[in-house]
Amino acid sequence: MQTFLQDLKYALRMLKKNPAFTAVAILTLAVGIGANSAIFSVLNSVLLRPLPYQNPGQLVRVYSEFPTMKLQKFWLSAPELLDIQREAKSWEAIGAWAPGSPNVGTDSEPLRVTSAAITRSLIDVLGVPPQLGRNFSEEEDRVNGPRVAIISYGLWQKGFGGASDILGKQIQVNATATTVIGVMPANFAFPPGSNDQVDLIVPFQFDPANPGNRGGHFLSVIGRLKPGVTMEQAQSEMTSLMAGWKSEGRAQHLLNPQNHPVIMLGLHEDVVGSVRKAVWLLMAAVGFVLLIACVNVANLLLARAESRHREFAVRLALGAGLKRMVRQFVAEGFVLVLIASILGVVLAFVGLKVLLLFAPDSVPRTEEISVGLPVLAFTIGVAIVAVFLFGLAPLAQVSERNLANWIRGAGQRSIRGGGQALRKGLVVTEIALAVILVIGSGLMIRAFWKLQQVNTGFDPKGVVSFNLNLPRVKYDPAQRLQFVDSLQQKLSATPGVASVSIAGGLPPLRRINANDTEIEGYQQTPDSPAQNVDYWNVVGNDYFKTMKIRLLEGRTFESQDDNPNAMPVVVVNQALAKRFWTGSPIGRRVNPGFQDPKVWCTIVGVVEDTKNAGMDKPAGPELYFQVRQVANQFLGANINFVVRGTNDSARLESSIRNVVRELDSTLPVYNLWSMEEVVSRSMVQPRFLALLLATFSGIALFLAAIGIYGVMAYSVAQRTQEIGVRMALGARPLHVLRLIFGQSMGMLLIGIVIGLAGAFALTKFMRTLLFEITATDPLTYVSVVGLLTVVALLACYIPARRAAKVDPLIALRYE
Repeated sequence: MQTFLQDLKYALRMLKKNPAFTAVAILTLAVGIGANSAIFSVLNSVLLRPLPYQNPGQLVRVYSEFPTMKLQKFWLSAPELLDIQREAKSWEAIGAWAPGSPNVGTDSEPLRVTSAAITRSLIDVLGVPPQLGRNFSEEEDRVNGPRVAIISYGLWQKGFGGASDILGKQIQVNATATTVIGVMPANFAFPPGSNDQVDLIVPFQFDPANPGNRGGHFLSVIGRLKPGVTMEQAQSEMTSLMAGWKSEGRAQHLLNPQNHPVIMLGLHEDVVGSVRKAVWLLMAAVGFVLLIACVNVANLLLARAESRHREFAVRLALGAGLKRMVRQFVAEGFVLVLIASILGVVLAFVGLKVLLLFAPDSVPRTEEISVGLPVLAFTIGVAIVAVFLFGLAPLAQVSERNLANWIRGAGQRSIRGGGQALRKGLVVTEIALAVILVIGSGLMIRAFWKLQQVNTGFDPKGVVSFNLNLPRVKYDPAQRLQFVDSLQQKLSATPGVASVSIAGGLPPLRRINANDTEIEGYQQTPDSPAQNVDYWNVVGNDYFKTMKIRLLEGRTFESQDDNPNAMPVVVVNQALAKRFWTGSPIGRRVNPGFQDPKVWCTIVGVVEDTKNAGMDKPAGPELYFQVRQVANQFLGANINFVVRGTNDSARLESSIRNVVRELDSTLPVYNLWSMEEVVSRSMVQPRFLALLLATFSGIALFLAAIGIYGVMAYSVAQRTQEIGVRMALGARPLHVLRLIFGQSMGMLLIGIVIGLAGAFALTKFMRTLLFEITATDPLTYVSVVGLLTVVALLACYIPARRAAKVDPLIALRYE
């Protein structure tokens, strides 16, 4: 221990004597270690850490599917949930919820919160009881039961100041008095993996004797398997039950193994499966950055070792052996890594906050991401690896024979030549790693650029959207229409407003409806599409004008349609028209099936497709209804408004809040965003991935450029005498430039070839993350080779220029 402490003291003295070398080495390592620690904190919190529930490995997400309609991971209906609860024996408990967004009266101001209507069994499934109070009782979970709620810890603190008398307190939920019976723990995360955590939990309260329509799929379901039961066993049991139900023919629209099966996924996999590959890709990218950083520091240590051969010779003469020299190298590397690790952890803290600030919804479980003990342990492990990756680099030059040669003064040139060859090899490694990383980054950037060029089907510029919840106890359908009319009139009269309208759902990302819709005269065959429409939308007359959705054929809604007694008409999008008709659909009729007797709606117009399932998904069929014609059936409490303005959106947002406050001061304005922001939010994950990869690639390029510059500068310094002789014998500066550039281009060419081979092998794992480009996109590969070439040329320009200006007389006196 005493010897090691002496080595540390000596290492500190040596590093202090070379502040420039020390600063560059520490900063280089700190960037690599900090990037790895930050991304590992994401990987650990999102992928590795168990979900915050009791025995989370037993939790399973249950979905239904409609293979013929290509609907995967779909919801269940209440009757389907009851079938599973009654007859499946694999479950210890199974529960469900439906999302909502009610208005909640607090001690300060009304809030719009995210809510969940749950079956009382769901609390038992998750195994997380309320911190204060209790779960719902059976009486409270029955239809027409008492109005009660469990609130989140955050809502308790934010809305009610953490009041100790919160239990039993009556609060207003959508203008209905509701009693608080519980407060969930601060770390309770629900829905699993969601970044929009619920603040209000209410009982579902459906009647098992009359659960509703089997075709009404809206329930999200989680089950807890019995101890010892595997998910495969539960799935096998469910398949057997579904086959039996089908053979019995008990009812229409039953779950069945072929056309409407139940599928199961482990809850953790369901939450993180969609981002697993992306997070591991980022981890690989920062691993490459760390490797490049270590290679750079190894190069610095090699150059420094070559200037310390006399010191090594003296130490050998005084009795130091090779093992003693190894301990000294390790001590110097340890000091560098220790300081760099401390700085790296600081960079990780700061970098993580910046990441989550700019992309809070890019990955699930963002609320759980932190730099904790596992991350610090990972950082220590990375530091230990880093010491051995670069700290022992000088050993490549040190041997007992070389040390003896240093004492005799012989072999100096040969040793330096060997060291130079090793340094060139390290630079080739840097270039190869940089090529792989930059190609991966280039592919993501190209894919994201293509995603941004996708036609949304509407013009988001100048449009602001917002949402209001008009409680049913306060607004019946007629009163909702009156409120909507008043709000639209007041907003239309506001300076800077061009047009206003409403919509049941807004692009570019909304929940699919998948509603059965009868098509008049359509003859369905086993191979033809089912009579089902992905999206129903209830809109005002000016919706297409406000969103600037292009009319392709016929007309949109007009004043004569603005009447519940007018002829029922609808507008369809291009995808719906192409699915069911070969010619023009104008004048054709559809029956949505929401009234008895049938109400046939006449198609009066075809509009351009808008993105509804996401920017990277094809547009689904959409059917537009005129709001006044279907107000009794479809004008619900939650209403989306769109406003096209003629001035800045900030002023428009202020006007919207003022107008709503004038009409009803108890209504909070929710999701008040510009449509450009809405579109941007829909692409948050690919943008986040492209941005991070571009950042890491930039760092890799910079470090590779430093490596090339360092090798070439050292080479020029070592060959000053040779260059002087060449110039004295008639060589021109251009010949010297060609010599130096040729040397660097040789390293570049070898590195690029190795890097391209690595990229071909590794980027195939990115295929599912790329949009409309292949993992072998030629433009990306050519661009990266060109970029690396330019960077290499710039990196060796200064050393080459210095070599070309060598004075032969001075060079001949060199050394």
